[in-house]
Amino acid sequence: RSAFDRIISSGGFVSINTGQAPDATAIAVTHQTAEEAFDAAACIGCGACVATCKNASAALFTSAKITHMISLPQGKEERSERVLNMVRQMDAEHFGHCSNTEACEVECPQDISVLSIARMNYEYNRALFFKKK
Repeated sequence: RSAFDRIISSGGFVSINTGQAPDATAIAVTHQTAEEAFDAAACIGCGACVATCKNASAALFTSAKITHMISLPQGKEERSERVLNMVRQMDAEHFGHCSNTEACEVECPQDISVLSIARMNYEYNRALFFKKK
């Protein structure tokens, strides 16, 4: 669990001053976007995905946290830095790479979709591309 905590510490937060709670309708978020963020945020960090993966990959956990944060307007500002930091930390923790067997999705008690891994990979490649410019 401490490895998961270090991944979260590397970028699973929004570091802006949010001030007082705004009116619930002040920032327009579609129902579909809110559902996507909520579904990704449902990850409880139980480790079932890592335990069932033949490579001991934490890609489902990490991608769920990344998807949750970048789905909402508050998380978009730091999206590139977040995904780079969290994937680097996942690698530093010596988790394996995802080989797309989808065993993690089958075992996940919160039904996190492997589509979040695809989203993480897209965001990671996007961050690398724009970082070089």
